[in-house]
This record gives sequence, C-alpha cells and structure tokens, in this order.
Amino acid sequence: MRSRLLLVLAILGAVVVAAFAVPLAVSTADARTREFVLSRDADLQRFADLADGYARNGSPGLLFEEAGAYHALYGEALAVVSTRGAAPHAVGTNLDDPAVSSATERALRNERSSAVELLTPWSPGTVVFAKPIGTGAQVNGAVVIVASTASARNHILLAWAIITAGSLAAVIGFGVLALWVSRWVLRPLEEVSARMQLLTKSLPFVALGSGTTDAPPAAGRTGPPELRALSAAFETMDSAVHTSAEAQRRLVADTAHQLRNPLAALQLRLDTLGPRVQPEGKTSHERAIGEAVRLEEILDDLLALSVAEVRRTKSTEDASCTPRLVAVERADFWHDTAAASGIEFRVEEDSDDVEARIGTGDLEQILDVLFDNACKYAGPGTTVQISTVKRPVPGKDAGWQTEVTVSDNGAGVNPKELELITRRFYRGSAPEAGERPAGTGLGLSIVEALVESNGGELVIRETPGGGLTFVMSFAAPAGEEARR
Repeated sequence: MRSRLLLVLAILGAVVVAAFAVPLAVSTADARTREFVLSRDADLQRFADLADGYARNGSPGLLFEEAGAYHALYGEALAVVSTRGAAPHAVGTNLDDPAVSSATERALRNERSSAVELLTPWSPGTVVFAKPIGTGAQVNGAVVIVASTASARNHILLAWAIITAGSLAAVIGFGVLALWVSRWVLRPLEEVSARMQLLTKSLPFVALGSGTTDAPPAAGRTGPPELRALSAAFETMDSAVHTSAEAQRRLVADTAHQLRNPLAALQLRLDTLGPRVQPEGKTSHERAIGEAVRLEEILDDLLALSVAEVRRTKSTEDASCTPRLVAVERADFWHDTAAASGIEFRVEEDSDDVEARIGTGDLEQILDVLFDNACKYAGPGTTVQISTVKRPVPGKDAGWQTEVTVSDNGAGVNPKELELITRRFYRGSAPEAGERPAGTGLGLSIVEALVESNGGELVIRETPGGGLTFVMSFAAPAGEEARR
C-alpha cells in the first residue's frame, strides 16, 4: 500500500509541477523571442533609413561605416541591395547564400521576412531578417541582416535549466512529503496490527503453546499488503480470543464438574458422621453440612452459567416460544413455594400472545431464577407481576420485538447496588437488616448471560414505590419477520 500510495502521490506531484513548469518555460522562450525580433527589427529600420540615399543615388553616407561597426560589435552579417543601379554591399555574408538570396527577393517584392518562430535551445544558429528600402509602393532596394540566435538561445537554455532545477527540487520535496504522508497514514495500521499480535501472544493458552494462532491463509484476500496483514492479524486475534473464552468457559465447567464427586463424598461422610457427633459438636457439624450444601449450589450455578454464556448456534437461534404461556406454566410450578413465602405471582390477563426469539428452556431458566429470588428476598406480601407486550424496534421504521417484564413490589435493593447485582458472586446487603443475603451471587449473572446469548437485552430498574423490575427484550422470530 505504501508503494502504491507513493506512486499516486508522485504522479500527482509530477503533474502539478509540470502544469506550472511547462507554461513558464514556454512563456520565457516566447518573451526572449519577441525581444530578439524587436531588437533586430529596430536595427533593420535604422539601416533602411541609412541605406535609402545609397539605394537611390549611390551615396553611402554613414552606411558603410555603421555596417562595419555593427558587424564588428555584434558579429552579425549585413547586406544592402539597390534596384536603382547602386552596387550591392555586404559585410560578413555572401549574397549568393540561399537564405540571404531568398530573403532579399521577398524584400524586393515589398514582403517582410522577419517572422521568427519560437526560439528554443535547439533552434538554428542564425535567422535572416530583410526589409524593403523606400516609401509606400516604391522599393529602391533591400536591407538584410543575418542575426545570430546564440545569445537568445543561451538565455533561454539558462532559464529552462533554472526552471528544470526548480521543478526537480519541487518534485523531490513533494516526494519527501508523500513519503511522510504515507508513513503518517499507514503508521496507525502497523501499530494496530502489532498490538493485535502482541495481544494474541499474551493470551494464556497461546503463551503455553496450545491452540491455533497461525494467521489464516492469505489466499482469496485482495487489497494493499498492510490492510491484508491487518486483516490477517485481526482474524488471528478473533480466533484466539474466541478459543481463549471457550477454554475459560470449559475450564469453569470442567472444574465445577470435577468438584462434584469430592463434594458428594464429603456430604456422604458428613451424613455418616452425624450420629457419632457429640452434643457439643452438633453446631459445627450442622454448619459444615450447610457449607457443603452451599458449595453444591455454587457448583450447580457455575455449570449453569458456563452453559448460559455459550452463544446460541444458528439452529437454536431459530427457536421461539410464547413468553406468556411459559410464564403461566412457571408461575403455576412455583405456586406452592411462593405461597409458603407469602408471595403471589400474577400473569397479566391483557398480555400479548406473541412469540419471541428464545428457546422455551432458556426462558424457563430465566423465570426460575427471578421467581426463586423473589421467594427468597422480596419478603412476605409481595406481588410479582409478569407481562408480555409487542413493541416496535427503536430506530427502525419496520419490525417489532417482544418485551417480557417481571416486576415486584418487595424489598428491592440498595439503589447504589442496582448496577452491581448482575456481577458474578456479588451479593448485596438487605436494605433493612443490613445483612448479606444467602445465595451464590450467580443467579442474575445467569439471567443476563441467557438473555444476551439469545440476542436479547436486559434492563433492571427500581419499581415505583419499591421493588425491582426486570425488562427483557427479544427479537421477533425469523419466520414472523419474514412474513411481515
């Protein structure tokens, strides 16, 4: 990309410089040519005036003296021809010369022959100027000057050399500027590519030599080399990050799974040890059993979280369900537990029977976590309301989404902790008692992971008057959007 960018900028610079240099060179040559022609025309006029008397009556006057001085001073030849019988006079030239003879004949026919094309460094060394002698239609003779173009051509050559040197300097300066601009443009790409490679190599499983971190083959890629390298580095980093995330998720799941067997053995030993515990050790024994149960809950939630964080595949993304029907079924399942805790579940009657792009199992797991939290922490006398509604997608003229809302009027949480309750292992303090509630602190993390893995959005806010409200937005099923 750098070479192409430099080539484009160099061509552009050369064209711009040439657009100024060529007209300037032509203008300089034209000005020097006009100056040369005007100077020789003035000399012709002066010698035509001096030669008028010689052409009519043969009296030279100052003509011969001036012609010799002119030739000696400027080195240019001069000739005078008369039609009234006076002898031709030539200084430094021969009237038999074809160019001189031709110019003389034109002048005797009363034709000016001093027209000169644009002078250049490679123009002829001499130019013949001729002028009739006489007044009006009366031609008494002709004056011819064989002028040297050496001085004019040298002047034009010097001017063109200066213009060329200036143009080369401008092109070099433009090239340096183009090189700086290309480096300035491409440096961020190179830095991003290098940082991507460093980030990829810094991942734990890459540093240990596991996983595939080689850049994807360049076949099929088109474009500048720097952008191809950046694309390859990004794809490598993307693959490495996904592999690392999958490895971490698998590590959590495998660790939780492997700990279940020792935990089951520990619980069995604690149960077996129960009848043999002395009265003074009963309290400690019961606490140990409680911690074992809590550890089992944490392991179960870790397994659930590792599954929930997996992005749904295309086949599962096509799954859909009717949230209101799922809510009715889960509210009925939790009815006895809710009654024992003084909680009431209500599925609003006017809820829409619309479908959402989420599997039934995932939505059941989400509602189970929210209902379980309500039974544990909302407090007696709390009412949990579940509603589903169809809303237009924000920012789009067409399309709709399904919004599932679970709200309660219970104890709620400290407003300062509202943004923290989905953090893993975070357990806030009860607003009234000031004690940390029981649980693993993973329930709402599972809810958030399940919502996001299904392409949805979770919003948690306070319920007006107290309590919590969970709003989950899911896209419409693919088939429904296609029909619309």
